Amino acid sequence: AANVRFGCVLADAGYGLSAPFRQGLTERGLAWAVGIPRHLKVDPVAVKLIWPITKVRGKPRKHHVPDILSIAAEQMLASAKWKT
Repeated sequence: AANVRFGCVLADAGYGLSAPFRQGLTERGLAWAVGIPRHLKVDPVAVKLIWPITKVRGKPRKHHVPDILSIAAEQMLASAKWKT
């Protein structure tokens, strides 16, 4: 709003823990990198949002659910391929 120009937003895990903060950066089209706690649940890039199939009667769901279960960031990073 102040017409400040910069290349990217960097933040520590205190800000990285806030999903609304991260979503706000993305909505503004900003490049960003934030720290997150290792136990924070994350989704793979290939995740898709689907309507859940339920066999329970009652009100239908109002929101989609991920088609892949979330895992801890530490677990995802441990299985990632790294280059030096």
